[in-house]
Amino acid sequence: MKSDCYLIATLPAINRFADVQRVFANPDVSEVRFNTGTPSPFSIPETVQKLLDLSKRYNKKLWIDLKGRQLKVIKWADPLYSCIELNHRIKIEFPAKIYFRNDIPVNITHIKDGNKIFVVPLPRYKLGAGQSVNILARNLEVEGYLTETDKQYLFACKKLDINSIMASFVEKFDDLVEIFHILPKAEIISKIESEKGIEFICSNNITGLMAARDDLFIETGENYGMMNSLRTIISKDSNAICASRIFLSLEKRDTVDFADFADLELMYSFGYRRFMLCDNICNYRFAKAICAWREFING
Repeated sequence: MKSDCYLIATLPAINRFADVQRVFANPDVSEVRFNTGTPSPFSIPETVQKLLDLSKRYNKKLWIDLKGRQLKVIKWADPLYSCIELNHRIKIEFPAKIYFRNDIPVNITHIKDGNKIFVVPLPRYKLGAGQSVNILARNLEVEGYLTETDKQYLFACKKLDINSIMASFVEKFDDLVEIFHILPKAEIISKIESEKGIEFICSNNITGLMAARDDLFIETGENYGMMNSLRTIISKDSNAICASRIFLSLEKRDTVDFADFADLELMYSFGYRRFMLCDNICNYRFAKAICAWREFING
């Protein structure tokens, strides 16, 4: 039995209050994560207050996950008739590819006003606001770190004395400084999701890390080198969190594939003891994932 492991679960959208409570109340869940990219019918201060109330009621640590320099589509777009607008201005060195979730990568041909992207060939599907994208280029610079929404969540956290923060795409100390500037007592988990993130932790003595495997795999070239990245992260922080791509087979079938169990065993052999379920699995397959987690723990 793997009694030294514990699980972090991602909360559904807060308007699904019964489902949110179900995640908080589950005895197999040690801590919870709120993705600030999730829409809420309430103001940001109201949203954070409701989450804090549940955190106290169920005695579960609450992590507020900021988006940082994670690139997202900000407007619905049909690339046949309109460009793709991103949440950050960027600079790239061509050639460059952009990856859309559940679609093939396409080539970026032009950038207008820093955040309007033109691509060929056209993506197969229309693009919705909030959709995450990955850009691979020899040199990619994302302007700024915290988004305006990130800042609003941090101010709400400061008012309520919530200090547990997850930060996406951390690549340098300045990213953390931006958070500390608003929330001086922040306890930050740096999500390592890019080659620059790996280079950053290799060059500095930093703990509080997460291997955010979904973006990290894409950003590092979708190859075996990912294994070295995962080993690097756990070597830098023995308490690092292994996140994403856990029980991924549940997105397509009713039972967990053997490969998913083998994946967890491999991560366990690397030294990972903290694991986090991603948005899709928690939104659509939470009960099945918890059953599989119990099998892994008790196996």
